[in-house]
Amino acid sequence: MAMLLKVPQWHSSLLTDYERLAIFKLAIEKYAKGIVYDLGTGSGILAMIAAKKAEKVYALELDSFTYEYAKENIERNGFKNILLYEADAEFFDYKEKADLIIAELLDTALITEPQVRVLNTINKKKVLKEDGKIIPEKAISTVQLVNSSLSYIHYDEEDKEKELSNEIIYEEVNFYKVNPLKVSYKFKLSGEYGENLGLKLRTYTILSEEFVSGPLRMLNPPLVIPLNVDGSDVKVKLSYKRGGDLDSIKVKVF
Repeated sequence: MAMLLKVPQWHSSLLTDYERLAIFKLAIEKYAKGIVYDLGTGSGILAMIAAKKAEKVYALELDSFTYEYAKENIERNGFKNILLYEADAEFFDYKEKADLIIAELLDTALITEPQVRVLNTINKKKVLKEDGKIIPEKAISTVQLVNSSLSYIHYDEEDKEKELSNEIIYEEVNFYKVNPLKVSYKFKLSGEYGENLGLKLRTYTILSEEFVSGPLRMLNPPLVIPLNVDGSDVKVKLSYKRGGDLDSIKVKVF
């Protein structure tokens, strides 16, 4: 069944990242059943995909402007089993346990979006049934030494910054667990000589064992953090607050 959607410009960009939408669709269609929560529903598209298989979908949207679009989309597509709330998923009163929780509150390294904060609440409140699923299940982030073309933190959406070292995994976040909001990592990176060195962070989204996505245009595009040094190897301390913002990123070069 084709869906008719009305969205603001930002969500139009999300919906036209077809790789992002397709992999979430596949995972949701496989696991949606019973009671589903869609946290940060946006346009409502993922809630509507789930509603075709689920008994009931609770769709939560914090932004009042986006909420009105989601409301219109759900109504015009005739879904009667979606309950839409203008609410903060971190503080929502979860009265029913979930068979599936959809949480596409993602950004590179989980820095600027509240994915960890919200799912910490979900885990503390034991919203998920014992055999329930979370989509996505994990996020794996990597770091790599690059030439930074800019002197400030930026997203490299086309992934074009020159790579100078191997890409290494520095964290794996399991969303079935309560995770810290403030994190700090130390690592040494060695590679080719470069000027204006920077760190490139990439995040790989593990929706389930079957469905894995690398960085996409509108799903965790690579993030570059300039170090403002030249060379071929660096020792770095990287820290940030998950669910904070880019200003929370701190780097120290040794």
